[in-house]
Amino acid sequence: MSPAVSRIIADPNRDLIGIMANGMVVTRNVSEGPRAGQTSASRREEPENNRSGANPGGLRPTSEANLSDAEKAVLEELKHRDREVRLHEQKHMSAAGPLAKGGPTYEYAIGPDGKPYAIGGKVRIDTSAVAGNPEATEARANQIQRAATAPGDPSGPDLSVARDAANLRSQASREYRMNAPDAKDDISHNSYALRMWG
Repeated sequence: MSPAVSRIIADPNRDLIGIMANGMVVTRNVSEGPRAGQTSASRREEPENNRSGANPGGLRPTSEANLSDAEKAVLEELKHRDREVRLHEQKHMSAAGPLAKGGPTYEYAIGPDGKPYAIGGKVRIDTSAVAGNPEATEARANQIQRAATAPGDPSGPDLSVARDAANLRSQASREYRMNAPDAKDDISHNSYALRMWG
């Protein structure tokens, strides 16, 4: 990811601020929403070599044809990241099945064309144990782990969820062994192993 895209920040009064490589800051008021023509921009420490740019007053173009080569490169990177993020989260959704709590939620950045692009996302999954049913809890833990690692490139949080699912599975397995009918027999009867010598 380029430094321009990785410097995306959030402001409580503005929605999705993007800082372009040329120093242009792209923002939208929180109350405005993503309507066309509602994107505004302002210069932030504008580089000396860009003062005579084609954007008088700091207004952002909304057409790709009006973008500079650097902005087109950032836009292509944002489009690629958007596709990557949406596919990643869809894989989580598919593997989670009924454990998914709603659809994916995305974190957006505004591109130089004034449109929002997904740069991160998450899918909420029910990770609770099934009360009184260790077998169902173990099955749920397996599904949680599959959902967390479904994308070929699981993120750090994905791997953390997978580890938590493995712990949940271990706890369920221990609970099952402790409550299994043959385990109760072993606990209630002291037994000895005898070896017969011929």
